[in-house]
Amino acid sequence: MNKPIYYALTGLLLGAVLGAWGMRFYFDQTLGSWSASQRFLVQLGQDLKLNADQQGKVGDILKDQKSRMESLRRQWRFQVFTLDREGEDAIGRVLTDSQTDAFMMIHDRIHGQMDRFLWSLESGPTALAVAPGAP
Repeated sequence: MNKPIYYALTGLLLGAVLGAWGMRFYFDQTLGSWSASQRFLVQLGQDLKLNADQQGKVGDILKDQKSRMESLRRQWRFQVFTLDREGEDAIGRVLTDSQTDAFMMIHDRIHGQMDRFLWSLESGPTALAVAPGAP
């Protein structure tokens, strides 16, 4: 490898590592935590001059919100995944075998290689396509 390129890449990598370490150190030292919700609570406490009781109640509210938000995200991801699979199943029912093979190649080109067992809640697994190399 060319020495100037090697030194540039090494410097870039070292800068990224030191930058990440610096951010972590800053958050730990100034706001007490790397956690976004903890940093937000500390910032609210400082800016709004919350007393200990208020800080505890706001902290509980933030924990509850975070838990509820994660639950919604899991549900949303499942619903999006299901909708995506239902659409692929519906397309597969319209296509011929050779068109299905071409469709899956196009799908892989756009979305990347993956194991695919296309399914919907009504139909169950259809195994429309399996990643290349599978038996």
